Amino acid sequence: MLRATKALMSISRLSLANNAPTPLTCRHLMPQMLAPTTCRSLSTSVPKRAALASSLPAKPTVLLFTPSQKDLEEEELDVDLIPPEQVKLEITDRAAEQLMKIAQRENNEHAALRVAVESGGCHGYQYKMELATSPSPDDYQFSHPSIKPSNILVDAVSLSLLNGSTIDFATELIGSSFRVAHNPQAKGSGCGCGVSWELKE
Repeated sequence: MLRATKALMSISRLSLANNAPTPLTCRHLMPQMLAPTTCRSLSTSVPKRAALASSLPAKPTVLLFTPSQKDLEEEELDVDLIPPEQVKLEITDRAAEQLMKIAQRENNEHAALRVAVESGGCHGYQYKMELATSPSPDDYQFSHPSIKPSNILVDAVSLSLLNGSTIDFATELIGSSFRVAHNPQAKGSGCGCGVSWELKE
């Protein structure tokens, strides 16, 4: 719980320091990943749909890189590192396949899905997802065990609030998007709007 508390404090400080967040651009996203009007579905998890991931063939990811305490100090982040043996993130085959297609389309084997937690929404916290071309010093880097390249980046602050989750790619009538499912740190099913979630006490 102390680790999660530090993570929340770090997220709050980062949010205050960035009052004008840079909007997510869509030029790198595959057409089938986008909702008809906005990219918001890329950065949220709709509880009713995400719950379907329980029947999907999710696999434990391979941890490719772990930041060091020195990395965090250089980034001026006050958060406890999660030991590699305690890090757990799963990914579905279809999510990994989409990431592989993106990497091939961009001709960049280092292309990755960045998953983060930021303050906001009616329940206090929300998921943010965007495409990245390279990792940051404070990132944990993950990959599907056999479908590659399928890189996922999670910063040290966000991992404290995402550890144990599943990354999925869901297809719906209104569009397709990456989702966070089964987050053991989240309380209940989250907000009915599908955007925000509350941390367990």
